[in-house]
Amino acid sequence: MTTNPFSLLRLTAAKSTIRVVDKFPFPVDFTLGKFRKISIVVHNGVTKILHADVDVSTFSFVWISSGWDHRDLAYALRLYLESTKTPHSYTEESPSKITDCVLFALRDLPIPDTVYVNRSRVEKNTPLIKEVCGYPLIVKDTMGSRGNYLAYVASEPDLMEKMRGLPTNKSFLFQRYIPHDCVWGVTVANGLVVAGSQNHPSAEEFRSNLCLGGEEVFIEVPDIPQAIREIAIKASGHLGLGWSRADIIIDKRTGLPYLLEVNRNPGITAGSDEVNGAYTYLAAQILPLCQGKQDRDS
Repeated sequence: MTTNPFSLLRLTAAKSTIRVVDKFPFPVDFTLGKFRKISIVVHNGVTKILHADVDVSTFSFVWISSGWDHRDLAYALRLYLESTKTPHSYTEESPSKITDCVLFALRDLPIPDTVYVNRSRVEKNTPLIKEVCGYPLIVKDTMGSRGNYLAYVASEPDLMEKMRGLPTNKSFLFQRYIPHDCVWGVTVANGLVVAGSQNHPSAEEFRSNLCLGGEEVFIEVPDIPQAIREIAIKASGHLGLGWSRADIIIDKRTGLPYLLEVNRNPGITAGSDEVNGAYTYLAAQILPLCQGKQDRDS
């Protein structure tokens, strides 16, 4: 009878880590990992995180530690390893659009097919990006906002050209482009939908951000499709947020909704339900404090 050797993945470590591993009284199949070799794939509802094309959940133990540059990847690994019940070391929460995508996919929220690879390995991974995302696709800054460094890509040559024009010090997600008429912006306060709008891009833009000329049309909360409201509430809850806005689209071909992202700092448009929604959120925090003060003073 043979048993598989104990396998250890270390992210990241000095080469001298092998001296630590050698102290164990049994053989250890040791992999000295690098965060630049991590890839994340969400495809057809299935999530995988790989190191050098090997699923990290196949290791007996994953020892994770990171500097500031890779803390979000370390947290994404933690989320994935928890879901696969793979033993691993603790790493703190450090969110980005990478970790949001992993969390949403693991919680069965519908997101577009997604790939993350290190910036230096994009060209090598163009077959993977094509297989998962197809063309056209969207390139998205993992720390971006207001539509900055968001690119529409029509083909593989276009992908390489767009990547050359994007900052080299940033990380990017690649997502399947879902044809849609508008982006639903759904504001959630304390677990309830309090406002919603349809954002339409200008004729010259694929992005619907207001700062880029998009048009915002507010919709009464009861008229927001139930599936969209449910996604927004679940996404906010999974992130532990009391105040947020989910961006959601509906596929023109299938009618299925997809969650694009959750904004932790949504704007508040004067004269809209967002004002009342923001008051609902803030009052829930402040009024109990004021009541407590009155009780103490009386």
